[in-house]
Amino acid sequence: MLFNSAGFFLFMLAVWAVHWAVGRRSALRQNLILLAASAVFYGLVDMRGLVMLLVGAVINWAIALRIASLPEGRARSRWFWAGITLDLGLLVWFKYAGFLVEGLADLLARVGLGTGTLEILLPLGISFYTFQMLGYLMDVHHEEIEPCRDGLHFVTYVLFFPKMLAGPIERAQHFLPQIAGPRSPDPELMTDGLRQILWGLFAKAVIADNLAVFVDEVFDHHTTHGKGTLLLGTMGYLVQLYGDFSGYSNIALGVSKLLGIRMMGNFAYPLFGTSVGDFWRRWHISLSSWMMDYVFTPLSFLLRDRGRAGLVISISVTFLAVGLWHGASWNYVVFGVLQSAYFIPIALRQRITQAPVAGNITLIPGWGHLWRMGLLFLLMSLTFALLRATTLEQTAGILKGILTSPRVFITESLPVPLCLLVLGLLGVEWVQRGREHGLEVARLPAWVRRSAYSGVVLAIFFFGRFAQEEYIYIQF
Repeated sequence: MLFNSAGFFLFMLAVWAVHWAVGRRSALRQNLILLAASAVFYGLVDMRGLVMLLVGAVINWAIALRIASLPEGRARSRWFWAGITLDLGLLVWFKYAGFLVEGLADLLARVGLGTGTLEILLPLGISFYTFQMLGYLMDVHHEEIEPCRDGLHFVTYVLFFPKMLAGPIERAQHFLPQIAGPRSPDPELMTDGLRQILWGLFAKAVIADNLAVFVDEVFDHHTTHGKGTLLLGTMGYLVQLYGDFSGYSNIALGVSKLLGIRMMGNFAYPLFGTSVGDFWRRWHISLSSWMMDYVFTPLSFLLRDRGRAGLVISISVTFLAVGLWHGASWNYVVFGVLQSAYFIPIALRQRITQAPVAGNITLIPGWGHLWRMGLLFLLMSLTFALLRATTLEQTAGILKGILTSPRVFITESLPVPLCLLVLGLLGVEWVQRGREHGLEVARLPAWVRRSAYSGVVLAIFFFGRFAQEEYIYIQF
């Protein structure tokens, strides 16, 4: 059930009405309604995956309670590593076993010992919910948080349907306190949720899904295009991916606000970043912060005696994990290696921080700022092409065409209305970059708000491609 479909909005309307009409003033009823809705949402796609997810959530809940009940020692560690092994084992099996078997089969075929493949159906959202449960077990084990005593609360947290497709990778300590007691309708929060949903729909259905037509043509027929078109296609894919992912994230956060729950933001206008470190503090924030807290920080602490070599190893492993999180492919491995290569020089020159991203108060940036933004955008466009290309050979062909093709001019151009819409998205987000989303306009005069809403609605009505393009990150 895609977020940009009529079926989802009917489903959401029904959940919202029942949640506040039946569940009002009762946390138990509200959470039961959310759990039932989440089970229906997931079960309509993959009933077997739903059973596995429910069983996994209950086991993780029980293991966390067991860990917290034991003193420091071998028994506590055994339970902790049992939980980690279970979660990682399922993730590796469903997401990477086919890749490993294919690689082994290819190796055996080269020496004449036969071939073979392994097709495994990937459960919906496994990368998102597995990381949530892993983080929860690690936080409980390291006594960062108290374990959740209420099984209903924990299973609701794991299955909560708005974050199942697009994340964010929500932290238990942020989510669980919000469902511990009854939630009351908050008109201001709901209104902002509707604004955020509207902006997400614009980014997804208008920007990302229309760009997909052009990007697909360039990537699927890259040998027929010159360097100008190939370069425009790679840059278009980064904007498409941003519109697709941030759009879905904004819809998820807006839907959650309609139900009285705030989730962490997942994007902070990454296309306006000026360095690789700045980009990763803005892009897929829940993943990058998770990797920083649960991979980079403990690994760098473990290797602290190795000095710069330890830092380089920690960064390399972290970004390799980021690449592999996206899926089992050599493209994702190379993506992670390149990102670490970009990041290592920055880390060696200055301290790595997780400082929050602040909006630049200057409306018109200087030439130096524009230059850095442009270079970073170009670098990330060429690198993120690895996520769109199907093979390393295709990626190499596109990059070779950009560098060596004698045809310089753009032969496959974007429609003028779409160019104007993309510029509109970037312009609004530049002005709003200190706020949570592009339509956070509650403090502006009424006529400005009405004009903004009307413009976005008209763009969605005339240019939206509803349910014609799938959500890109479903494959990740």
